Amino acid sequence: MDYAEMIYLFGIHRMNGERTTSGLFHLLTGKKSSQTVQDGKLFGLSHLFGTFQGYKYAAFASKIHEFEKKGWIHLEENQKAILTELGEWTLQDKLENKPIPDALDGWRFGDIARVFWRRFSLFTQTLSYLLVDDSKFHPIQNDPQVLAWVKHHFPKAPQDRIRVSEVIHKELKSLLHGFDRKTSENLVFRLTRYNRVGRTSTQMSEHLKMDPMECHIHFQAALHRLVRIVMEGRSQFPSLYLFISDLDSEYTLTESTRKTYELIQAGYPHEKLPMIRNLKMSTIEDHIVELAIHVEDFQIEPYISNTDQIKIMESSNRLNSKKLKDIKQDLDEDFTYFQIRLTLSKHTAETSLNKGAMSLVD
Repeated sequence: MDYAEMIYLFGIHRMNGERTTSGLFHLLTGKKSSQTVQDGKLFGLSHLFGTFQGYKYAAFASKIHEFEKKGWIHLEENQKAILTELGEWTLQDKLENKPIPDALDGWRFGDIARVFWRRFSLFTQTLSYLLVDDSKFHPIQNDPQVLAWVKHHFPKAPQDRIRVSEVIHKELKSLLHGFDRKTSENLVFRLTRYNRVGRTSTQMSEHLKMDPMECHIHFQAALHRLVRIVMEGRSQFPSLYLFISDLDSEYTLTESTRKTYELIQAGYPHEKLPMIRNLKMSTIEDHIVELAIHVEDFQIEPYISNTDQIKIMESSNRLNSKKLKDIKQDLDEDFTYFQIRLTLSKHTAETSLNKGAMSLVD
């Protein structure tokens, strides 16, 4: 079993037949739908959100069918998968030897880390070349927004370039002092500078003697950890913080949900929000569920009482299920699917379980 297959099995284990395998694919590739956001929270998979960006569904589906042939999963007609006993033991063994890094947090830091890396890699490449008066080089990044950001923030005077290079080097060295050697190399060796081309993902996996996907996941985890440290210690790393200062937000929300949140904060009742935003009520409800997931102090009592929240959570625990239909049928009361979803989203804590080293079989 390779590392990517381990991640797929881990996701199937967490979802436990309550979502289709395509739902897992959407989460891994970072589809920002309300359903995917909720699934990440409910099944403890938010840390894997967007870690497989760019991967094709056909290749993923092929792996799922391979799992079934190997006897690792039972695949139902509706494309919902459950691990077999063999699959559980196979996954457990792999996770114990190759755990998912604790620092991985795709939902919170994935987008920010990607932008940081693009800006930082281009900035440092440009700086290293211009410090030796060589302006004839091919930029490592070609995204127009990244190019514009670097151009806007790049020091114009030669003495300022020297000062900035020294400060960045000092901050990065201080930050990476807390990382192990492999993690530091996984970051630094990818950077391009004067007379040295940054290593590719394939070259890094060979250098570190890691499975390509394992190396890629650890690279993402290292970036997520770096970004978290910089955001939390912005006064200690002011130069590095500059690369993400415009992206720093207390909450990681989809843009549409953010607009709905602003109206709720302004005191508008949720019954009027569909008309104001020209959206369906079901979409507004999706936004409210997303707020319940990611805004710690967001109160859901206006939508469902504390007493009813307790009833819903007791039902979920009793059934050992997060299926809305099962819980609704179990409760002999007139709860809406929205109320059940909202309660589960607010109260289902995402357990890290070391993001890997965990017990799969009772």
